[in-house]
Amino acid sequence: MHRRTFLATVGAGTTVAVAGCLDGGAGASEYDVGMSIDSFRPEELTVTAGTTVTWRNTSSHGHTVTAFQDAYPDDASFFASGEFESQAEAEQAWESDNGGVLKQGDTFEHEFTVPGQYDYFCVPHLSAGMVGTVRVEPNE
Repeated sequence: MHRRTFLATVGAGTTVAVAGCLDGGAGASEYDVGMSIDSFRPEELTVTAGTTVTWRNTSSHGHTVTAFQDAYPDDASFFASGEFESQAEAEQAWESDNGGVLKQGDTFEHEFTVPGQYDYFCVPHLSAGMVGTVRVEPNE
């Protein structure tokens, strides 16, 4: 079960010991989205506004996390591993020198502050269908 889903289903007022999941201490394996050879796992993730999502390359292949330029809310900022400012810049960086690559075990984080749907992909594995979605719900 996904860490956030587990914690949300436990319920308020319940005390649960979750070793290494909340403090980020040594040996903690915190991440929200992993990567296989040609997919993000999970492919779809739902969070609330203000959540920082962590992607970890759990594969032996190099990957990127790159927002589709026109597939996120108007008021939101573009995101990509390598901190590029556009999809075109991220794709060009990958083509020239594997810019933005996440090697095995590397992580990338992005804070989602604007509710809406964010579609993203892995530049070198887009043709294999390596795409994902983060849905951000408003805080209530």
